[in-house]
Amino acid sequence: MRLFMKLKRSVKFIIPAVVVVLIVVAGVVHALPKKKQMNSADAAGNTAGNLMNGGLFCEYNNKIYFANPYDHNYLYVMDSDCSNARMLNSDSVASLNIYNDKIYYVKNNFSKEMIGTILRGQLFGIYQTDLEGQNSTMLYNHLTGSVSLCGNYLYYQHYESDVGITLHRMDIDGENDKLVSNTPYNPSCVSEGKIYFSNTDKKNVISTLDPKDDSISLYYDANSYLPDSEGNYVYYIDISKGYSLVRVNKNTKTVELLYGKENCKVINYNLYGSKIFFQLEGDDNPGLYRMNADGTQVEYIANGDLTNIHCTSQYTFFQYFDNQGVLYRVPTMGAISYPEEIRIQKES
Repeated sequence: MRLFMKLKRSVKFIIPAVVVVLIVVAGVVHALPKKKQMNSADAAGNTAGNLMNGGLFCEYNNKIYFANPYDHNYLYVMDSDCSNARMLNSDSVASLNIYNDKIYYVKNNFSKEMIGTILRGQLFGIYQTDLEGQNSTMLYNHLTGSVSLCGNYLYYQHYESDVGITLHRMDIDGENDKLVSNTPYNPSCVSEGKIYFSNTDKKNVISTLDPKDDSISLYYDANSYLPDSEGNYVYYIDISKGYSLVRVNKNTKTVELLYGKENCKVINYNLYGSKIFFQLEGDDNPGLYRMNADGTQVEYIANGDLTNIHCTSQYTFFQYFDNQGVLYRVPTMGAISYPEEIRIQKES
């Protein structure tokens, strides 16, 4: 009986002690730093063509995430055929990048009066959210220009009133922000783990930036604008050739003229797979055109001063510069059709 009583008292002391130990262990485990979710080294968050046009559309897993022009450029999602559109959150967005089920974007303090001005009308901060537009995290809370996901980093155009625009980078969780260059290179083209850009410090030659050490190297000596590396070629607008659209072979470094005419300029384009959509200025028929990636089969689409050309697997979207509250679409592949005005119903 005495032995039983001793054992009973021992158990009374042991149980609280075990509970304390478990609580301490749980606290230690909770306090341990969570392992960062790592992307592949060649991860990119959107196509170069879309990001060069503002990053207002981004296709991911058969869904189109986009800034709805009918609802203050709030973040919406719809199926790739433009059905089932719904609002995700009430942030006005640009520079959409999506990877590993995470959406990265620039939050835009939207103002119709500021459309077309520097930094696209006051862009305030970089945010990360999930595919439902929930659990948003602010990664950076100041004025921001273009943003591109490259591997495990976000490269972005950083603005300060006393310095101007520079190029920065940070980890995808917002940590370890650092200055990359005092020159605000456009980081839109991410290809094979590097950033291709027109180096304005070197007469617009095509350069690459390696995120391993942020070193900058000469890729091709050309007076370039908006380079885009896809497959075996780097595409760009050649300023020295009257703003012609050309491409250079990565293996042979030979240049092919894709489109160029006297007294007209290619001022914008978006390459998607085997098609290039481009904007022509100064011709008898200025406006939007489509051609094959090798320069063949040029097709006229729409007349006028256009902007925000974004390509997805089924449709290519665009707007007119003087009326960016209306959205138009044409098929990206297949037979071209007359531009169709598409209205995304505003959610109440």
